[in-house]
Amino acid sequence: MALVPVWEVLTRAGYRVVDGLGVGSRGEVRSVGVFSDKALGECCGISLTKHSMTSVQLWKVVAAGVLGVKLEEREDGEARLLIGDEALGEWRRRKGSGVTDLGKVWWDWVGKPFVFGVWAVREGWAGSMGEVEKFREGCLAGIAKRAELAESEGEREYLTKCIRYELGVEEKEGIREFAKRSGLGEVKLEYI
Repeated sequence: MALVPVWEVLTRAGYRVVDGLGVGSRGEVRSVGVFSDKALGECCGISLTKHSMTSVQLWKVVAAGVLGVKLEEREDGEARLLIGDEALGEWRRRKGSGVTDLGKVWWDWVGKPFVFGVWAVREGWAGSMGEVEKFREGCLAGIAKRAELAESEGEREYLTKCIRYELGVEEKEGIREFAKRSGLGEVKLEYI
């Protein structure tokens, strides 16, 4: 089992997704955003992260859709798509100013959660459903303790209010909508 980017699962056959567990957001996520010192419409270019094809595809979908901007992809772009700790650090430095939070843009536009990654196995995985259940239970137990494991109030807020770990009906609808708006049509995922 591995944490797999949702874009990978949508574009490559052979994955079976562990039901109930994902990494996503219902609004502001803070760890996936476009940062710029001027309005996006005034920017000519964007530097895209090389660390997340899911986030790059999300940017392309919202830029062409709800944001209505077309920025040239280039290393020295005035806007920068950042993810993870780099995005969180920049978000804190800017105190949320000059940030286009892609989780929030998606939520406000589509009204569904965005899922960045899922736990999955490849076809032919030799494990048992008992192992999947034990893994799911362990993850859920850890998720339940995330507030007490946080080392600061900012981390606690991020882990409990920004990043989400569910993969339920609404999250699956969000995945289907992302696939559709990305031009993939109806993608059928297998859940275990």
